[in-house]
Amino acid sequence: MINYLEIGLVLVIVGLGFWVWKLYQDKKQNDKEVKLLEKERDEYADFGNGLEEYNKKMRGKKNEAKNKILEMLEAKGKISNRDIASSLKVSARTAIRYLDELEADGQARQAGKTGKSVFYSK
Repeated sequence: MINYLEIGLVLVIVGLGFWVWKLYQDKKQNDKEVKLLEKERDEYADFGNGLEEYNKKMRGKKNEAKNKILEMLEAKGKISNRDIASSLKVSARTAIRYLDELEADGQARQAGKTGKSVFYSK
């Protein structure tokens, strides 16, 4: 016959095991949050280094994107702003802004006025 004391002891052990497991899961989650917060803190620290440095990074990013657009123009001949937006992972409006700048510099030409018929070539 099973002793009620043994059943109680097993339930206590199972309960403690579950409690320890839950603590371990909470610790893992907290560690992830700490890493994310540290990363965010570092990004804000970089941002705090000055607006000039931030603008320099953004200009570099924009120039890199414009160079990729020029490479795509060389490879494909003609492209749409949707092609650029999807390959650069930027919004369609940002792609249009980059293309407008390239057009103003004489590095790209727009064919078509508005809508889906607009393509750009070199």
